[in-house]
Amino acid sequence: MAFDTYTLRMLLKEHGMDVVLRKVDEGAYNNDTGTISTVNTDYTVRAYFYDFNADTLLPTSIQNGERRVVLSATLPNGSATPKPNATDQIINGDVLDIVKVFEVKSGNNTLFYTLTVRD
Repeated sequence: MAFDTYTLRMLLKEHGMDVVLRKVDEGAYNNDTGTISTVNTDYTVRAYFYDFNADTLLPTSIQNGERRVVLSATLPNGSATPKPNATDQIINGDVLDIVKVFEVKSGNNTLFYTLTVRD
């Protein structure tokens, strides 16, 4: 589905929900175990979930369990939402892995992030 920015704002306001954006970053290397730890930072952000439709489907374009999420570019405290990436997760009761990130911008200002997530 294609939405204009006004519609996205209204969908987030009226039908959105607070979710957790979990930023997953690499931590320190552990010489004893030979592994790199991960550091999770959680942010509460407003999100609107929607499914793919026939206009966006190609035979190899999506996998079972994938859906779309629109994230607000502003956290509830007014600061900017950190840009999600493919190592991060969305948590809404379920833990969803982020597959793709699209940044919706007007000039240099980020308005929203549109994500593809997978169960």
